[in-house]
Amino acid sequence: MDRVQRGEFIRKIVSQVRAHEYPYEKRPPEKVSWSTYDIAQCNEIADVLELIRTLVDSAEEKIESRRPPSKPSPGRPPVAAVDVAKVLLAQSYFDVSNRVAEGLICLFWRNLGLRERFSYKTIERGYDRHAVDELLDEVFTLTNDPVRGLEKVFSIDGSGTPTHVRQNYAEERDRQRREGKTEGRSGGSAAFPRSRHDFVYSVSMVGTRFKLVSAWESTVDHSRREPSFFEPLLRETRERHPGMEMVVGDGAYAARPCCNVASDLGVEPRFLPKRSATLKRKGSAAWVDMLFALAKDPDRWLSDYYRREASESVNSVIKRENPSPLRKRLGARRCTEDRLRGACHNIRRLCYLRYLEPLLSNQCRRIVPRLAGG
Repeated sequence: MDRVQRGEFIRKIVSQVRAHEYPYEKRPPEKVSWSTYDIAQCNEIADVLELIRTLVDSAEEKIESRRPPSKPSPGRPPVAAVDVAKVLLAQSYFDVSNRVAEGLICLFWRNLGLRERFSYKTIERGYDRHAVDELLDEVFTLTNDPVRGLEKVFSIDGSGTPTHVRQNYAEERDRQRREGKTEGRSGGSAAFPRSRHDFVYSVSMVGTRFKLVSAWESTVDHSRREPSFFEPLLRETRERHPGMEMVVGDGAYAARPCCNVASDLGVEPRFLPKRSATLKRKGSAAWVDMLFALAKDPDRWLSDYYRREASESVNSVIKRENPSPLRKRLGARRCTEDRLRGACHNIRRLCYLRYLEPLLSNQCRRIVPRLAGG
């Protein structure tokens, strides 16, 4: 098979896949111990609150160990960022407003290990507080520690969180596709949909085995495209998972620059190209290698590619766990509120994995002693 024939063969496969006509074998469904799942569900609230406390306390210790000593500033000291971060995570988990979250302080005072009580205004201001954002970054890292070295393949996908009760991102995206408006003014792909009420757009990278979010970024900037998030999220994931081997994504990332970024970081890309894709290098050997792998073994390539359903399923789970629209009005606070939902997904997911994945018991022991001990 020469280069021309190989190109035609690749375009034929891509056309069949996009038309849902390719005859590939489906993976067998995973077995789930539903009795164990029931136990995890019964213990969920207690486990999540304890894990929030443990993670944020551990994050504070790590940050303080890296921070040089500073002199105390004059005036009344602010409420400890560690306490605010715990309440924000609990608020996101229960999906309640600021005033109801103030009531959670009284209810779960001991469970969260809070040092003092504070008003809903302090909770509100915590959404754009730098020290809280720093703690959330560290919490994301800690939630990925138990699967460090075990998770090898990651999926990337974008989504949108509504800011109004009458919005639905999936419906807006379908309408956009029907109207042929998925391309930007300059011809770029993956333009976010616009509507009367804004969405907070987010792109996340998710491990395909344990379904934990490894990196998350939110924005209210409509001018950005999904591929612009790819490099920073991939670098963040690569830092948290040095053993990362592959990244998978939909056609929005099927471009030579994304393949080059993945190749430079030692990660193998799997992005479904367009029907008109060619084998022209154009400065990207990684692009040609990816298409050659598709031509050599289509079934194996597609088996890897379809692992991208992990990020789609996680986005769906997060939306079901948080049916309410975002409550904040300022852009920065909306982004933090959206990101908290990703962090809470990881926390909840770890609590379930402790019961469903015995392999993680020893890894969980480092951050959640009680969960690991049963």
